[in-house]
Amino acid sequence: MSLPALYRAFRPLGYRIYPELFHSIAYATISGVEDTHDDFKPKYNEQPCKSDQAQDVIKADISTHPVFLYMKGVPDAPNCGFSNMACRVLDAYGVKYGSRNVLADANIREGIKKFTEWPTIPQIFVKGEFVGGADILMSMHENGELEKLLDPIRKAQKSAS
Repeated sequence: MSLPALYRAFRPLGYRIYPELFHSIAYATISGVEDTHDDFKPKYNEQPCKSDQAQDVIKADISTHPVFLYMKGVPDAPNCGFSNMACRVLDAYGVKYGSRNVLADANIREGIKKFTEWPTIPQIFVKGEFVGGADILMSMHENGELEKLLDPIRKAQKSAS
């Protein structure tokens, strides 16, 4: 989209346009997208798994952790609001949980959606059973179901440590 077209698009919305600033912003945001140097590409600690291995990885994750969260980002730095909300709710119950960053591996991201037949992330598992996403977790928290589900796990974790 050319500068005059962008200018015409924003002007009717009531924005006061300063063409000299708009020009630098409009063109600065498009440069360098296609040929990013390897030094600036994201690096991941884990090697991506193959699509046929994704189901095995998912089964191993949910069988070895009483509570497991597939999320965007990591619990200390979630990359979306829903993943953040899921982490904060689980943290509020004091339960230890495993997690996997689906942004680090596209095969896991697509594999978990196929595994649960649920299209969105985050996805929460308790005792190997798929519970749902952030909205369901929040609903269970509000009506008291989540406390009943997580209380035995929290007590077991507390007595084990």
